[in-house]
Amino acid sequence: MTKLRGAVIVLLLLCSMTIQGYTHERSDGGYFSIVDESGTVVYITGWGVRVGDEFLTEKNKRYEVISIEGDIAHSKLIGDVNLSKYGQSKDNPLVSLLKPSITWAQGSGKVAVYHTHSDESYTPTDGKDSILGAGGIYKVGDSFTSALQSKGLEVFHSDAKHDPHDDMAYERSRRTVMELLKKQPDAIFDIHRDAAPPEVYKANIDGQDVTKVQLVVGKYGPTGKQIEDYALQLKANSDTQHPGLIKGIFFAKGGDYNQDLHPRSMLLEVGSDKNDRQSAERGVALFADVIPTILGKTAATPNNVAGQAGLGTAEAGPSGASKSMGWIVGALIIGVIAFLFLSTGSMKEAKGKLKQFTTTEFANFFGPKIKDKKELDKENSKKDED
Repeated sequence: MTKLRGAVIVLLLLCSMTIQGYTHERSDGGYFSIVDESGTVVYITGWGVRVGDEFLTEKNKRYEVISIEGDIAHSKLIGDVNLSKYGQSKDNPLVSLLKPSITWAQGSGKVAVYHTHSDESYTPTDGKDSILGAGGIYKVGDSFTSALQSKGLEVFHSDAKHDPHDDMAYERSRRTVMELLKKQPDAIFDIHRDAAPPEVYKANIDGQDVTKVQLVVGKYGPTGKQIEDYALQLKANSDTQHPGLIKGIFFAKGGDYNQDLHPRSMLLEVGSDKNDRQSAERGVALFADVIPTILGKTAATPNNVAGQAGLGTAEAGPSGASKSMGWIVGALIIGVIAFLFLSTGSMKEAKGKLKQFTTTEFANFFGPKIKDKKELDKENSKKDED
């Protein structure tokens, strides 16, 4: 009986931790201003901030929340994060070979989209911030879906409802995720909107009035580190394609937000309830530009309807290995010329050395020179005369 009682207590504690971990935005309609050691506001979010949460700013500075006083959360700087290893490098491939990188296996180009908080809406456009079962967030998901489809990706956008907007919403949406996983998607996105002042998310990018996007990572889920790397890769590539689009990454101390079910699962906050929905739709459409790069896909073309350039095809161009070899050979030749120039002191002598190397040493490296027919006939004729 004692053992049974102990097991029940443990089970209740685990359930309590799980429910607590799924806390989303503040229920009082407020938001947190997170300040650094000097008292300067470095981050604002309507997310339920806790001590131990971390966040990455738009400028890639990472902080940890150390205390909370009312609506103010105090944080300390962990350090600057170099996202270069997570992005698509434009460097010389020879250099790229020497630095670490995050790579993912190329999949089928399927993406799943759903909404845990199906009531979330945008007050300026939808009239209120919450519409049970028919939130404006679905239309933001539609825009994301259309943008991905235009790039040749296959998208499954679930319209499942998970109301009410409470701590158990993630438990209800978990069943939706399980259904979507049967489609074997390469990536899955849970699209939300934040609750913060409109200026926090408002931006003009590529000449468009849009809302920024916040990525949320369940810090302590079983796939936490992998999801964290995935989020950093998303931001790195977004920073390259649309600088300023990603507001930041919030690393929540609580639950995993169903991210334990898929290694490329991401929670998106697209704007705030105080932004207009059209701006959110344009913002999430820009974010869609990043996804084909992450999944190793290209946009569909008339000759490539599937949107995937196969290795060795004309659409794909030279393979990465071919390009790398070309750069390596080119770098080797340049290095040899530079060495000869420095060792001889003049370009004329360097050319002479290079000619000698290619006609003698290089030839000898591959074996004796193969004589042509005229040379052989001449030698045979001389032997006959002797």
